[in-house]
Amino acid sequence: MENGRWDTVFRLLSVILFSGILYASALQAKVTASVDNPAVYRGDPVTLTLSAEGDDIDFPPLTDIAGYPIQSRGTSRNLSIINGKTTRTIEQRLVFTPTDSVAIPAIDITIDGKVEHTLPLRVKVLEPQAAAEGAPVRMEMKLSQSEAYVGEPVTLELVLRYKPGTRIDEIQISEPKLEHFWIKRLNEQAERSADAEGYITQTYRYLLFAQQSGTLTIPQIFAQIGTQEQTQRHSLFSDPFFNDPFFGRARMQYRKVYSDPATLKVDPLPQGLEVYGDFTLRSEVDKTTVEANKPVNLTIHIEGSGNVEDIPKFEPRIDSAIVYANDPVIKGYVKNGRYFGTFDQTIAVIPERDVTITPQSFRFFDSRTKTVKSLKTQPFFIKVEGAVAAPKAAAPVVEAAPAAALSVATKQTERTVDLYAAGGIFAAGLATGALLVLLFRRRERAPRTVRTSPMSKRIKAARSPRDLFELLLPYKGASPVVDAALSSLEAQLYRGGGERVDRKALIAYFDGNAEEEPTLI
Repeated sequence: MENGRWDTVFRLLSVILFSGILYASALQAKVTASVDNPAVYRGDPVTLTLSAEGDDIDFPPLTDIAGYPIQSRGTSRNLSIINGKTTRTIEQRLVFTPTDSVAIPAIDITIDGKVEHTLPLRVKVLEPQAAAEGAPVRMEMKLSQSEAYVGEPVTLELVLRYKPGTRIDEIQISEPKLEHFWIKRLNEQAERSADAEGYITQTYRYLLFAQQSGTLTIPQIFAQIGTQEQTQRHSLFSDPFFNDPFFGRARMQYRKVYSDPATLKVDPLPQGLEVYGDFTLRSEVDKTTVEANKPVNLTIHIEGSGNVEDIPKFEPRIDSAIVYANDPVIKGYVKNGRYFGTFDQTIAVIPERDVTITPQSFRFFDSRTKTVKSLKTQPFFIKVEGAVAAPKAAAPVVEAAPAAALSVATKQTERTVDLYAAGGIFAAGLATGALLVLLFRRRERAPRTVRTSPMSKRIKAARSPRDLFELLLPYKGASPVVDAALSSLEAQLYRGGGERVDRKALIAYFDGNAEEEPTLI
């Protein structure tokens, strides 16, 4: 027993001696490594600080720490003179975010030609946990319902609860960043009150719109609770940033308070629908009689409550007409805790002859009746003045001759005619070739004239972006120059932006940069 006891004592003394040697060497080391926190929650960053002292310091070109990429880095230098001896120190701060507990190996730093080694470190990554019931500060997350349809609005409340007398100098709430959700903040300022248990509460409200079906997880939300602490003052002149020369500098210390996660069961909308809510629709045209190749503007207006941002763009197809569908203008707003919005789209229709703009359908899942609902625009008959009637195709006349009508004499005559025709074609070819060569030479000598097309004159005369837009619409798709101009004009007319249109490029295109003037499509 005594031998076993002496063995234990000897081992303990060895450990103490070895630890003392390491501690002493660390005190004398020219390089050190430290982390701002040896234990962090998953997703929190860690700052590794490498410090080296010497005249010629060479840090290694690190790109990761234990396999985790370095997200940011910073360097600071310090030069001090003590008893006539100059000391140069460089600190390098490396920020990374580990997802699991990690061992940081020793790092080699070259000082004055000699390689020095830092001590290895460990960082423990913890799973965030919500504070227990009765804790001084708690963070809670609440959903207005546990099941919803795709696109159905669900209210999310983040509630920070703390007991009276708890010292809190600053509160920072992490904004929810949720995958597969569209999110809208309801209150700009937190709503403060007191609950039945005597806690002071600060409530933040959001609307969530699920973008896909399934059981979706809303991860934990955290609040950073800040309290100010005074650091001890060592010298009145050692730090120029003291808030108070007698008590030291105020420093904000933060700690995180997490909520529990939440889940929401999301059901798909029937028949492949994407829009959920309660909407109305109206439509109108700016004219019902128009000149040929002039546009008629169809306007579609939808308004109501629901996920108005998911209403699809209307792109009608109309026979005997060119259709130019502008992008819709969508606006949303919150009223009495509900989300409302408007959808406005203008569609330019350029008919070649009398046409009927057929009804356009908008289908959604009605939030009141829980059924599929379809709204339609009304049909509009457009009278076109000066329209060219569609040509009627003439039936081909085919006369069949009986085979017996071709006699042997007729066949011989045809062979003779073929020989004469061949000779005539050959002679005509020679004459045509000589004429073309002569014309080509004369054209080279003659000065080239620049023609001015009627279209270029109309472009110059267009007084407003709308006049130019309507003038160019029939030529949509004829040239990238025309399409770029239409895109800019559309932005000016319907979205309040867009670049200036290069009229010179349009005039050059219509005047002869292209061999032929574009045709209507």
